[in-house]
Amino acid sequence: MTVEVVHKSVNLSTRIDKIVYDQLVEDATKKGISINSLMNSIAKHHITWKRYADEIGFVPITKRMLGKIFKYLDEEDMEKIAKDLGGTVPKELLFLTYDKMNFDNLMQILEINALRFGVVKHTESEGIHSLNIHHGISENFSHFLASAHKSLVDDLSLKLTITNSDKNMLCFDIEDPK
Repeated sequence: MTVEVVHKSVNLSTRIDKIVYDQLVEDATKKGISINSLMNSIAKHHITWKRYADEIGFVPITKRMLGKIFKYLDEEDMEKIAKDLGGTVPKELLFLTYDKMNFDNLMQILEINALRFGVVKHTESEGIHSLNIHHGISENFSHFLASAHKSLVDDLSLKLTITNSDKNMLCFDIEDPK
């Protein structure tokens, strides 16, 4: 294997099965991205998510099934689950991924954690981090996510403002305490 460092990236030469390579090329082409971008995305997913999924106990579940589950949960049960789990999973991911708890690491973990539900847009302006999570599951699920994030930021004495909550999306701002 040959490794060459070039401007914060690494040129890596490795061998993979031809059938895997062909499927990766096909996926990259369908997405309109380079094989390099796809490989970076796969590697990032692995180091930020997959390598800890088994240890934390994540199981794959469809959005449709989540929607059905949350349809039958009442608000009190959702609040209890959110309060119990809201800070646990992100904190576990944070301490498994980074050496210390700080605001920047927390924001990275919140984005990574939210990616499992769908598309996430994370922006920052003047110390306000905005996360828009397009999950497409249900309004109850948005309520659950809002409660879970509120529980986490309350534990950390941060300020969270919900800017949108509907059947497809949750949007919120968190202020950097600097």
